[in-house]
Amino acid sequence: MCCTSSLLSITISPCAKWNATGITVAGTGIQGNDVNQLNYPQGIFIHEKLKRLYVCDTMNNRIQVFPLDRSTMTGLTIVSQLKIYYKIYVDDDNDDFPTIYLAVYDGNRVEKWMKGVTDGIQIGTYCLGCTGVWVDNDKNVYMSEHDRHCILKWSPVTNTTTVMAGESGIKDSRADHLNEPQGIVIGKTSGAVYVADLLNHRIQKWPKNALEGVTVAGSSEGYPGSDNSSLNRPFGLRVDEETNIVYIADLMNNRIQRWKHGETEGDTIAGDNGMFIVSYRFFPHRRKKFSAIK
Repeated sequence: MCCTSSLLSITISPCAKWNATGITVAGTGIQGNDVNQLNYPQGIFIHEKLKRLYVCDTMNNRIQVFPLDRSTMTGLTIVSQLKIYYKIYVDDDNDDFPTIYLAVYDGNRVEKWMKGVTDGIQIGTYCLGCTGVWVDNDKNVYMSEHDRHCILKWSPVTNTTTVMAGESGIKDSRADHLNEPQGIVIGKTSGAVYVADLLNHRIQKWPKNALEGVTVAGSSEGYPGSDNSSLNRPFGLRVDEETNIVYIADLMNNRIQRWKHGETEGDTIAGDNGMFIVSYRFFPHRRKKFSAIK
């Protein structure tokens, strides 16, 4: 049965069909450092309240902001002179300059950027090969420690960092382990941690206080593939908590997969397995928005 739900303030039916042609909302498709260009964008974040798209413009060492209404294709640089970083989380605490959290891969840490600062403030402890970041309702900061195969949690109350998913230094496909985790999402209501378990080719859900994860997309055994029941190096994800649908950036399959709750297969809503530069396929330096047809 189909019903209407909300994902990032956009009303989406879980049975929506998607246009095959994407619309460019940031960048030109050609790498560069002009205000309307990007160079190897890695992480993105949609700020619901402000209706803005934040982009980690990695090789330009900056954070760019674009309006979601496409009123301009010119990006505004709000943070510059950064090291290599992967993912971004933007808080909703300040409409003028929201607090920004960055997973700084080369710096092995998460940085917090606030209005008026010229340098990021390190959050938590050393995070070896930091590739993902998210913040929960209590302002706990979660970090993907790619090189040690675990998810860290930093508490602002105790100023301590703990391992809350995986085992530090051990990579495995067991339910209680991870293998080079990337993007993470924390459920606002459930407190569950969703992890793009890159080299296990799956999405793992760790319920609150659980000792192991549950595979909600891809192979629970850690096998890659290109069919509808498989993933190949999932890089990022978003979760619609009303329907428990997971949307996945399936990196090596050049597609976005929608995986409904309890299903053994996903369906492709954007891209395909090709590598050509056309409007219905993904190319590494493009960022596209696909609209749903109700």
